[in-house]
Amino acid sequence: MDRKQFLTSCAGGACACLAASFAPEAAAETPAPDGWKLPFVKQRYAHLIELMSNRMSEADFAALLHNLGAYCSSLGKASLEKYRGDVEGYAAFMRKTVSGDIVTYDRDKRLITMTSDARADCFCPLNGAAFKTPGAVCNCSLGWQENTWQTLLQKKVHVELKEAVLRGGKRCTFEIHISDEPVEHA
Repeated sequence: MDRKQFLTSCAGGACACLAASFAPEAAAETPAPDGWKLPFVKQRYAHLIELMSNRMSEADFAALLHNLGAYCSSLGKASLEKYRGDVEGYAAFMRKTVSGDIVTYDRDKRLITMTSDARADCFCPLNGAAFKTPGAVCNCSLGWQENTWQTLLQKKVHVELKEAVLRGGKRCTFEIHISDEPVEHA
């Protein structure tokens, strides 16, 4: 496995799976409730992101995170297939069951806007303000948005991040610009 493959696999979650084997010594001596795991993984993930950002070019780091977000989106394939072509249905699903985000769709402008309520932290359970997740991690969300909307609409999209909690904003807002170009299937 070369360095690039390792970093891609590691960011894809392989490192997080090893978290339990590196638990604090006290946890090894006395079985602790699962309550320690998520904070531990968040802290480790934040450090991993910091290490990668210091060792990779900005473009490679952004691309890696974008690919991670697309992968994360693909894990919800059943929901994406269920709502294919149904922006309003998917918007209602997101509002009620997933992120709580408000999705608006301007058909004439071919523009979807996805806005979270005001929040103090990133939606992703791996990020946390207490661990100083860098704003570059928003590239993961850009990948998630792109994959999600291209899958739903079967059209290429361009996603713009307008506001982000990790970049000092009060909420996260994305604009998804829909093209006429169909998504190519592999």
